[in-house]
Amino acid sequence: MSKYGIIVNADDCVGCHACFVACKEENQVAPGVKWNHLERLEHPAEQVIEYFRVSCMHCEDPACMKVCPVKAVYFGPHGEVLVDQTKCIGCKGCLAACPYGAPKFSDPNKQSYFGELKPLGGPSAALKSWQKRIAGRAEHCTLCTHRTSEGRLPACVEVCSTHALQLVDYDKPTDAQKALIARAQMINQGAGTSPKVRFVSSITDFTGRKVRA
Repeated sequence: MSKYGIIVNADDCVGCHACFVACKEENQVAPGVKWNHLERLEHPAEQVIEYFRVSCMHCEDPACMKVCPVKAVYFGPHGEVLVDQTKCIGCKGCLAACPYGAPKFSDPNKQSYFGELKPLGGPSAALKSWQKRIAGRAEHCTLCTHRTSEGRLPACVEVCSTHALQLVDYDKPTDAQKALIARAQMINQGAGTSPKVRFVSSITDFTGRKVRA
């Protein structure tokens, strides 16, 4: 059994937003919806600006799963927190329960950046099965489960030029990952959901910080 998560190293992130762009492109995320984004922290005393990626935290004990009245939230093959949109009724109970504000709901009237025009080509012209979502129902980062099931990295991890994002298997970490996991912190640890997306920083204490995905 594998238990995947992402370690975000704020010390190495340069704020290039490549992870955000890669996620949008890979998953064809609708206008106005962000499955991940960058946060910025300024530390005047240290003369340091930190950036770090946030998304669904893929918790081991997800609050969203507990409150979903139709059991639309479930664990994927590697512990990913996923949503079955065919079951979701769009009640937004998951959003109210999530301490990170991770669930997103797209506008049924804004599903394309092209409006009434048709794109000339590319993935927008023919969405793949995992990209076909139902507007107005819960969605969020999937850890690119369609990629990891084929042995590939999530799109955001693959494009990170500084390797500030590391996909880790908490059940079978490498020696290098063990050291990284030992340093990693859970954002808003007091929420008690045990997120598998965790953060490394030589400056910031993330454990008490409340960040919205």
